[in-house]
Amino acid sequence: MSLKNPYTGFKVRMEKILIQGELGDKALFLACDQGFEHRADFTIPEAANPDYIMAIAEKAGIPLILHKGTYIRYADRHPDVPMVLKLNGKTELFYDNRAPHGGIDCTVQEALGICPSLVAVGYSLYVGGQKETEQLTELAEIVREARNFQLPVIVWAYVRQHNPRLKEEEGKWENVRYAARVAFENGADMVKLYYPENTEGLKKVKEYAPDIFCLIAGGAKANTVQIAYNTAYEIIHILDGMAIGRNIFQDPKPINKALGYKAIFEGKSVDQALDIYNAEKIEV
Repeated sequence: MSLKNPYTGFKVRMEKILIQGELGDKALFLACDQGFEHRADFTIPEAANPDYIMAIAEKAGIPLILHKGTYIRYADRHPDVPMVLKLNGKTELFYDNRAPHGGIDCTVQEALGICPSLVAVGYSLYVGGQKETEQLTELAEIVREARNFQLPVIVWAYVRQHNPRLKEEEGKWENVRYAARVAFENGADMVKLYYPENTEGLKKVKEYAPDIFCLIAGGAKANTVQIAYNTAYEIIHILDGMAIGRNIFQDPKPINKALGYKAIFEGKSVDQALDIYNAEKIEV
């Protein structure tokens, strides 16, 4: 894995990210970028409050993904949460009017300057998009600067086009695998991906992107806790982690839910994770 990187700063940050257990090093992130990236569509009012989501990450002991504006306004109340700052982003409005390309809203050096608890930087790369060449150039500069500062780089690698958007193509295992490989060859330490259809797809992704951490997006809120945990169990026994938002912060027991995920990532069974979830609610 990327822990082979010889630099001390890099190792220290990775150790703050990783969950160590019977399955080896795994990673679980809580996402707090939905207000920007996904139309601020929160099904419970509490989820619109960054304090609420940051408190979940703090009490569950997992890193948080967010944009700099959220960090600047709220992080002083949660100084010990390991933070991943996204360096680019885009809205979902009028999607077919433009090529998929998130604007750069923060640099690596700026992220370090405003975020003492920074453990990684993130960048969304739309593989196959009409701005792919420009994006690859941006990513190269981010990787170059991050290496200078010993920061891990997480790439959100999604196959994407516009006019029209072909959503049925984005999660096909061969396209997810290709996106993972593109991130791998461009210097990512971790890559976040769509779910590649099935278990065989998970295996094919891992074969294509060795020695970096392959993370799967949490996706839409699952119908039941057991379904969510079963999916996580399947993923984590093949790949290296997940980045989850709605499946945690919209749950009635979000901290219990996060700790159940962590237990699975440590090598525990789904039943053991459900025991954690079904215990007395841990208040946010």
